[in-house]
Formats: sequence, C-alpha cells, structure tokens
Amino acid sequence: MSNAQLPPPPDTLAPFVWLFFRFDGRISRQVYWLSIFFLWSVLFVIVGAMVAAMGEERASEFALILGLASLWLEMAVLVKRQRDRGLPWYWCLLAFVPVAGLVWMIAMGVAPGNPGPNAFGERADTPPA
Repeated sequence: MSNAQLPPPPDTLAPFVWLFFRFDGRISRQVYWLSIFFLWSVLFVIVGAMVAAMGEERASEFALILGLASLWLEMAVLVKRQRDRGLPWYWCLLAFVPVAGLVWMIAMGVAPGNPGPNAFGERADTPPA
C-alpha cells in the first residue's frame, strides 16, 4: 500500500452554486431556459406538496416566502444572461415591471448573446476564474 493520497473529489455542486447564487459570468440561451424551467418546476412541486400537506390557506404564506426567496435565484440567472448580451445588471429591474417584465425575460431567452468575449467574460456558460 502506498502513502500517496487520492485527489479530493470534484466539487459537483460548484456549477449549480455559480449558476443560481452568483451574479458573475455569462450563460447561453439554452442554459437560461433550462435554468428557468428547472426553478419554476421545483417551485411548482414544492408549493403543490405544501398545499397537499398543510392546506391552501396555510401553504399560501409559505409559498409567498418561497417565491420571494426564489427571486435571488432567478435574478442570478437573468443577470448572467444579460451579461452574455453585454448588458449591465440593472437591466434585470425590468423584470419587475408588469407585462414588460415578462416580455423582457422572454426576449433575454430569444435574442442571441455576443459572440466571443465581451466586457463580462470570455464566453457563455463558463464561470469566471
């Protein structure tokens, strides 16, 4: 038996932490749509389970808190998508404007990003070093 140590296991959660909790870097349209679909699916399942377990009235309080907490995750994804298009973070505030916010979020998923490097990073879908 040798005294050589095994390398540490890779941090498999690091890409998810970067995608949903940090505001740096860029993401492509595909990652944007998959992330939004994933977040909304998880929220739908959790709220459905809470309604089944607690009843609609009691679960609504927790659903509101959960929805507010999920704003951080959604904004982290939206900011990264905007950065892929060369836009600064504060453009994500448009997402809070009724009707225009929905149009803005759809536009971010439809419009292509900047090809190659821009002011926010080298290319989409890679966390900054």
